[in-house]
Amino acid sequence: MSSSKYNICIIEPDGFRHSMVFLEMAEALGYSLRELGHQAAVNINGFAHDAVNIIFNAHLLAPQDIADLKPDTIIVNTEPLASVDAPVRERILTWAKTGLQIWDYSQSNLELLDQIGGRPAKCLQLGYQKELDRITPAPAQDVDVLFYGSTSDRRSAVFKGLRERGLAVKWLFNVYSCERDAWIARSKVVINMHFFDAQIFEVVRVFYLLSNGVPVVGEVNGQATQIENRFADGIVAASYGDLVDVAEQLVRDPKRLAEQRAIARAAIMRYPQAAFTQQLL
Repeated sequence: MSSSKYNICIIEPDGFRHSMVFLEMAEALGYSLRELGHQAAVNINGFAHDAVNIIFNAHLLAPQDIADLKPDTIIVNTEPLASVDAPVRERILTWAKTGLQIWDYSQSNLELLDQIGGRPAKCLQLGYQKELDRITPAPAQDVDVLFYGSTSDRRSAVFKGLRERGLAVKWLFNVYSCERDAWIARSKVVINMHFFDAQIFEVVRVFYLLSNGVPVVGEVNGQATQIENRFADGIVAASYGDLVDVAEQLVRDPKRLAEQRAIARAAIMRYPQAAFTQQLL
């Protein structure tokens, strides 16, 4: 197999730290590409002229930057196309029409992209990458339930319910990388809730948690929520209305918590990232 050179670029406008939500996803790609014998770098806002650029958050680029993209550029779309604002959706669909390669994590997004024609988009699946298995649980876990992400009424209602049960809870916003990982280490459970009505399971968030053996209580509303086996097998699933009950039961059961840590990691370890990345190349 011949070796290629890749440049994985996360677009981060000045003052917009939310782009760091994709850091672990970019790292998984970078590590797996190197495992497959390729050269790969991960950086912020840096394009390469001598490599295939793989771009996260491309919808935040200025129009001139978009016009200057090389024909072999790969756009990683992480936006739920059924829910995002129309200008963002139209920009992503335009890239598909003009022939740029798009990698997308969501099957519903892939179906929408396929309807408009152009170059077929590819499914970017997330699995286990050993270099990302790096969070050691704290000796004393003083947080019962952790959530990190944007505020919404439906999320706030669950958090209020957890607090009313007497649980020690923590909500993080705009906290990423090592600082966020330190809170994960201190937490018994991380809860995952949908923000959009599209019911697309948050694989970008959860693949990293499972890779570190973190017990996750995740919102799964029956057939309405799209979720793949490696995530369904690794989390404790609950419908929106049951999230508070299920999280409390798990937190208050030390034996089950310990079992769930092993279940979480084992579920995703069966799916190495390098195998998923190879399918894209």
